[in-house]
Amino acid sequence: MKRAVASTVIGFALTLALGLAAPVSAAVGSISGTVVERESGNAVAGAMIYLFPSGDSVRTDASGRFEFPSVAPGVYMLETSHAAFEPMMLNNQEVVAGQELRCTIRINRRNGVKDLDTTAREEVKKVLGYLDQIRVTAEPAEREAQSSGQNADEGASSPQTFSPAALGLDRKSRSGHPKEVPSPMPKYVPPSDDYCDDLPPFDMYFRNYGTNRFVDTRRDNLSTFAADVDDASYTLVRRYLQDGNVPPRDAVRIEEFVNHFDYNYEQPSYSKFRVVTDAIRSPFDDSTTILSIGIKGREIDRRERKPLNLTFVIDVSGSMGYDNRLELVKYALHELVSQLGREDRIGIVTYGSGASRVLDPIPADRKREIMNRIDRLRPGGSTNAEAGLTLGYAMAQRQYVPGHNNHIILCSDGVANVGLTRAEDLMETIQSCARDGITLHSFGVGMGNYNDVLLEKLAQQGNGRYSYINNRSEAYEQMVTEFVSNMELLARDVKIQVEFDARAVKAYRLLGYENRDVEDNRFRDNERDGGEIGAGHEVTAVYELVLHKRGTRGDLGTIALRWKDDDGREVSELNQPIRIATEKHRYECSPALRLALVSAKFAEKLKDTPYVRDLSYGELYEYASALNEEMPSEQTNELLDLIQRTGELNSYHSRR
Repeated sequence: MKRAVASTVIGFALTLALGLAAPVSAAVGSISGTVVERESGNAVAGAMIYLFPSGDSVRTDASGRFEFPSVAPGVYMLETSHAAFEPMMLNNQEVVAGQELRCTIRINRRNGVKDLDTTAREEVKKVLGYLDQIRVTAEPAEREAQSSGQNADEGASSPQTFSPAALGLDRKSRSGHPKEVPSPMPKYVPPSDDYCDDLPPFDMYFRNYGTNRFVDTRRDNLSTFAADVDDASYTLVRRYLQDGNVPPRDAVRIEEFVNHFDYNYEQPSYSKFRVVTDAIRSPFDDSTTILSIGIKGREIDRRERKPLNLTFVIDVSGSMGYDNRLELVKYALHELVSQLGREDRIGIVTYGSGASRVLDPIPADRKREIMNRIDRLRPGGSTNAEAGLTLGYAMAQRQYVPGHNNHIILCSDGVANVGLTRAEDLMETIQSCARDGITLHSFGVGMGNYNDVLLEKLAQQGNGRYSYINNRSEAYEQMVTEFVSNMELLARDVKIQVEFDARAVKAYRLLGYENRDVEDNRFRDNERDGGEIGAGHEVTAVYELVLHKRGTRGDLGTIALRWKDDDGREVSELNQPIRIATEKHRYECSPALRLALVSAKFAEKLKDTPYVRDLSYGELYEYASALNEEMPSEQTNELLDLIQRTGELNSYHSRR
C-alpha cells in the first residue's frame, strides 16, 4: 500500500512537470500556452510564468510550453519573468469551468543580452532531474504552519519545488506519510560558489554623486562628513571585473573601496575610539601630500554583547529567481542563524506581490524551525518593497527591547515595481525607527535588474550597513566575519570634521564621501544624521593636500569626532591635532597608508576622475606590489589581481 501511494505521488508530479495533466474536471478550468520571442518567434525555455491572484507559478519547458492544469473559474493575470527578456503581463484572462484557456505570450529580448535558450534548456533539465527525489506533498508543510498558528500560504513551498532536503522532510512514517527526521539541524545543500550564469549585467541602477574638488582653505577650511563603513561598491565592482566586464563609473564610490580593507589600527586605550593619522609626499604627484585619517572603534568580547532581536525581510519576488539569488540569500541566512544563541530572537517577513509574516519572532536556538522556514522560500510575483518593509518594521517594533541590538536585515536585489518604488517615499518610517534604535541593514544580490541606489539609500537612512554578496565566500564574509562579529553597536550618528590650518595647508581634497557630506555648521547639531560604527569597526579617509611649504612640520589642523552612545542619549566629542614630525618621502610609506592610497587611486581610475588621467594601471600596480611583503593577505592579493585585470581590460577595449 505504501508503495502504491508513493507511485501515485510521483506519477502525479511527473504529470504536472511535463505538462501532461489529466483532463480538466467540470469544477475547474486550465490554462496552457507557449512563450515565444516576439522578433524571431523562437520558443523561450526556462521562463517563469506567474498566475495572479492565485500566486501559482510554472516554468516553460524546452519547447516554451507551460500549463496550469487546475485553475478555479475566474479572471486572472499572467506575468512572465526571464533574465534575458523583458517581463510581460496578460490581463483579464478568464477561466471557465471545464474549459482550457490557450494563449501565446510574445516577449521582447532585453537590449545587449545574448541568446540564453541553451542555458535555459539546461536549467529545465535540472528542474526535471529533481523528480526522482520526490517523496512529499505540500500537506506536511501546511500542517506545520497551522500548528504554529500561521496561514499555510505564508512562506510555504510552491509546487515547483521538488527537493525533499530543502523542506527538511526526507523519510516516511509507518503510515506512509512524510515525517521529519530527528536531527539537530535540517539538511541543506548550499549553492556552489559559481552559482551565477554567464549573464552580462543589465538594468543596473547607480547614481553619480560627483567628485570632490580641491578647496582653497582661505575660502573654506572645514571638511565635514558622516562616517561610512559600507563596502558594497567595492564588492559590486569586483564582480564586474572578475566576470570580465568594465564596471560603470557611477558604480564606484571611493570611500567604499578604502573601507573594504582591514588596516589593523591599534585599539583605543581609554576612549571608544582611537584616531590615527599619517602623511607622505604623493608618489604620483610631487606637488601634493597624502594624508590618511583612521578611526578604530573599541572591540567588545562576543560573550559580553547584548542580545539580538533580528527581523529578516526577504525579497522573494520573481527577479530573485535569476542567478539563484534567493538560494544565495538562504545560504547567507543559514550561516548567520548558526552563530546565534537562545538570548537572541529571529522573525521572518517576505515580500513579492504582497508581504507575508513567515515566522513570528522566536528564540534563535530553535534553529531547526527557523531554517526550515527559510528553506521553503521560493521566488515568484512582483516586488512590493513598501509592503515588505512596512510589515518588517511592524514586527521589529513588536519585538523591540530597549538596550538590546534591534536590527532589520533586508535581503533583495533592490527592485521595487509595485507600491512605492522610490527610496524617498520609504524614508520617513525608516528614519523614525532608526532614531528609536531599530537599525536597517541591506544586503544586495544579483547582476541584472539591480537597484544599487535604493539599497544604499535604505541602509543609509536606516543607520545601517549596505553590503553586496555574489557568492558563498562573500556571503560568509559579510554575514559572519563582518556582521555577526561586529553587530554590537558602538556609536550612532558619527560625524567627522577636519579643520585645516590655512597657514600650513593651501588647499585640500577629500577622496570620496561625496554622498556623505554634512553641512559644516551642523557638525554639532545632534539632530543631524551621521554614520553608525559597530564594535571593532574601522573608518578611513584619504585627503590630498597642497601645502604652503615643502617639508612642513607641526600641526596641519585639528580632527573632531562626534558621536552619540548606542542608546542615542549621551553625546561625546573627541578632538585631536593633525601633527606630522616631518613629511615622509614617497618611499617611506607605512603599509596602512599605502593600502589606503592604492585602494583610493584604484577607485579614482575606475571612476575616471580628472585627477588620475596621467596615472596608468601599470604605475599603480608597481607601487601597490610592495603590499605583498608589507601586508600579505587575501585582501591585498585580490586588490593586486583586480588592478592587473583592469589594466588588461582597459588595454583590450582601447585597441578595439
